[in-house]
Amino acid sequence: MEQFFRVEALRPGSATLRAWQEEALALVVNRVQMTPTLVEACPGAGKTHFGLEAAYRLIQTGVVSRVIIIVPTLAVADGWLRSASRADPLSPTLPLLGPRAWRPVNPIPQNYVGAVATYQSLASSSDMFLAHATDPGHRTLAVFDEIHHAGSDSMWGTSAQESFARYAHAVLSLTGTPFRTDKDPIVFVPSVDGHATPDYAYRYDKAIADGACRPVQFVYARGRTTFRTEDGQVHSVTFDDALSERGERRRLATALEVVEEGSIAHTLLRSANQYLLTLRRLGDTDAGGLIVTVDCDHADRVAAFMAQSVTGLRPVMACSRLVDPTDPEPADAIRDFRTSHDPWMVAVNMVSEGVDIRRLRVVVYLTNRLTKLAFRQIVGRVVRTDRENVDDHGRVYLPADPTLIQLANTITEDAGLLPTPLTIATDAAPQTVTIQRHGHERVPFLTVESVGEEGGASDTSGRYVGHQLVQVARQFIELRDLTGTDPASLALAAAETPGLFAAMQEEIAGAS
Repeated sequence: MEQFFRVEALRPGSATLRAWQEEALALVVNRVQMTPTLVEACPGAGKTHFGLEAAYRLIQTGVVSRVIIIVPTLAVADGWLRSASRADPLSPTLPLLGPRAWRPVNPIPQNYVGAVATYQSLASSSDMFLAHATDPGHRTLAVFDEIHHAGSDSMWGTSAQESFARYAHAVLSLTGTPFRTDKDPIVFVPSVDGHATPDYAYRYDKAIADGACRPVQFVYARGRTTFRTEDGQVHSVTFDDALSERGERRRLATALEVVEEGSIAHTLLRSANQYLLTLRRLGDTDAGGLIVTVDCDHADRVAAFMAQSVTGLRPVMACSRLVDPTDPEPADAIRDFRTSHDPWMVAVNMVSEGVDIRRLRVVVYLTNRLTKLAFRQIVGRVVRTDRENVDDHGRVYLPADPTLIQLANTITEDAGLLPTPLTIATDAAPQTVTIQRHGHERVPFLTVESVGEEGGASDTSGRYVGHQLVQVARQFIELRDLTGTDPASLALAAAETPGLFAAMQEEIAGAS
């Protein structure tokens, strides 16, 4: 091993490991030498730090001499490389090549211990990764981040097995969501009906209790949506109305797609921006927000609306297809936003998992992704702790859609098996949606109008308050000029303190 790599070039991390990381390491360091090992840890728990620590210990003790890390996107690769560099002394320092400067057809130089690559690169060059895994004299550790992407029947899963199943000395898989929507078995790990069985699991409820992740507040917007159905009829409904599953999809599509003054989307964006400004005014000066949208056309409309009616500035865009030619490439946009002071980023799928932007405090959920997997990945963007804001919490703004409320209420529960995904596909024409998997239609489904108003709020401790209490809290804040308090947080506190609620009502009544 010393012929190929100098162990003294490694440096240990300075951060004290979290309890779950110590427990998982004790299991992994021994088990991974005998069989592929899966560690499940919720978003924000510290999987990247854990993976680097495991690699460091296996190299330091001579178990392996090369590390190849496979990740889903360039943005996630940037996170691994940043954590493994000397710029982050908290994590172990490992000299790794990255996908921006290295291609698998090239050798790994002697002054590098390995490389970080994407699943896409693995799929296109599996024979080259096999060559790196079988390089004479080396013992390779393959680390698969977000392994749930590698279904056994998918190109990514097949390539992973071709490259590493036989010749890797050790295989470590990491995930925050150990299941697939198509229920295809996940490579390298035992799974039942698409749900993997981890060797070690650290879930969100435990992470909140340990202080490893932030708790989250959910703030809802109510309102009325108007849309035309395929029979030419125009319907006007609220989120309180009982509808068929198809009707619920149309209602949500209208709430998401109509982005104009007074709409439900406007209510969410305005409230989220006000909260973000409050955080910045109170000292969290680089607090950032993420708006998750349906597709790139929708993202462009939201960005234009933010610039025109909410902030006066076009948010940073991270979309796979550039609608505005002045927007940067998505991986570059994410990398730059991470260290900038820009308040808002708009994205579709690019910031859904594995992307560590610690300054994110707020998510606006303007997407039609209604599976547990997608919801937890998106909410996971604001659960990461920040040493400079240890008492903070994340916040998610979303329409008061019953499915979304149910997902929020069960965010700390074991995910279990996924239900059938609900999908709304958007046409190219603005504000027009088509419901998938239906028969012949006489006229296109058309969104007409959305009128938004303030809704209730909930959090990960199980508290819920209705919109009436939030309105009382807002009136009290305005009456007292409490510029450092937001209505949702005050309402959630008042829900547990009847005396506070009564005092607020009494003071408001006295003032009127």
